[in-house]
Amino acid sequence: MQKNLVLAVVLSSLVYIGWYSYMEKKIQPPQAAQAQQLGTKVDGTPPASAAAPAPAAIPVSADLKKDTVSIKAGKAEFVFYSGIAAMKSVIYQGPVAPVELIPDQETGFFASSLPGAFRLKSKTADSLEFEASPQPGLVLTKKFTFSPDNSLNSLSITASNTSSRAQVLPAWELSIGPGLGTVKSEEKENPKLWKAEYTYKEEGRKHPTIKDLKDLKDEPARAEWVWAGINNRYFLTALTGDGLTGIRPVRRETLIKENKAPLLALQVPAAELRAGEKRTWETQFYMGPKNYAKLQALGHGLDRSVDFGFFSPLAKLANSSIVFFHKHTGNYGAAIIILSVIIQLLLTPLSFKSFKAMAVMKKIQPEMQAIQKKYKDDPKRMNTEVMDLYKRHGTNPLGGCLPMLLQIPVFFSLFTALRNSWDLHGAPFIFWIKDLSAKDPFYVLPIVMGGIMFLQQNLSPQTGDPSQAAMMKWMPVIFTFMFLTFPSGLVLYWLINSTWGFAQTMYLQKTMGK
Repeated sequence: MQKNLVLAVVLSSLVYIGWYSYMEKKIQPPQAAQAQQLGTKVDGTPPASAAAPAPAAIPVSADLKKDTVSIKAGKAEFVFYSGIAAMKSVIYQGPVAPVELIPDQETGFFASSLPGAFRLKSKTADSLEFEASPQPGLVLTKKFTFSPDNSLNSLSITASNTSSRAQVLPAWELSIGPGLGTVKSEEKENPKLWKAEYTYKEEGRKHPTIKDLKDLKDEPARAEWVWAGINNRYFLTALTGDGLTGIRPVRRETLIKENKAPLLALQVPAAELRAGEKRTWETQFYMGPKNYAKLQALGHGLDRSVDFGFFSPLAKLANSSIVFFHKHTGNYGAAIIILSVIIQLLLTPLSFKSFKAMAVMKKIQPEMQAIQKKYKDDPKRMNTEVMDLYKRHGTNPLGGCLPMLLQIPVFFSLFTALRNSWDLHGAPFIFWIKDLSAKDPFYVLPIVMGGIMFLQQNLSPQTGDPSQAAMMKWMPVIFTFMFLTFPSGLVLYWLINSTWGFAQTMYLQKTMGK
């Protein structure tokens, strides 16, 4: 198989398979009945030994959702149902438009199955505290404290026994979800991207390991997790901290507009409170965009929620480079162009080698065809003669293909970096390109890119095989259609790549001959 055919098949297959495997996320089946859970911490005392399974979230009366209270923190406005002390709505002021992060307002984020009806106890500039008294002598509070820069917020749940006798707090759970909202341009594909994930420390690994929550009896989530939450392409809602570790996160599913949506729950076992005893569960939570630099600064391995794909080291380097060049240019489109040119300069020696090898292969095609025809009944002799032919001309069949295949990791690392970069969301380039994370609304970039690829293809040395030549002529068309819906930032990179390749091919044609 000739080098052009190998390049065409491998590159197009990788783009096609990579794209669709990335887009089509398998949704896990509903969570089965849960096993025993570990206890939680008590003001300096060890966890409770008994761990009865917590019940599923109980239906909430509409009366408990009648009253709402809101609070603003940084770029977000949080609206709570007072009666259940859970978030009804979270509006994040994104760079393009406000984003509703709670797609299903029936359940409420950070809802709990704690008994009793809550009421607003106090409100400050940065906190809300709710209180319930489900039975005489038992007081429950849920306090949310918000950071002014939308970083880590805190949630404190306290059960106090104010009576003179022991009280039992029934098993309860705290949940996140179902699903997670996103920007308008991503709403159609958002249900395919919902993930319930958690991270944990593995011996010998510097960074936490991230894993999907699944309904597998032989693979339960680990109790000592670092963070657990729900995310999609651009946003993350996660719990972290030590207050709820020791409780295995579980996954359930529900329907949102006929789409399966994951819900993450932490099931807390029943607890007996002695007279005058107080028990507190404290945790931190993040609810906002998956800004890689910010999540890195927050720690707790939250940056692991940003999916950089198989070639993550290269993708992270590409992402950092784009941010760096943006600081000096003020335009992410210009930053992509600079990075593209630098990459092409680094790959130029490979391109020269590939072109020379392809030119030699084209030159020896008549001799190769003659050998194949002469020894068609003797494959062993034919292979020997072909290898001798390669040696005489100082080339090999992979000479034109291998250098190009080495560029595939670069392409896919840039694909994941540009596709998942929050920095590019809402970042304008020029004229009609108002958002580099969205497709070109008029398809100008992908069509121009396809045209340049076509011109480059016609200038490149072709093999004598008509079927291979026909396939290569279809490559610009295939790439154009694939790139129609790609982020314009990624198309911009490939356009620069194609333009550079076209100019390089013209130069090589003049200096090395056709």
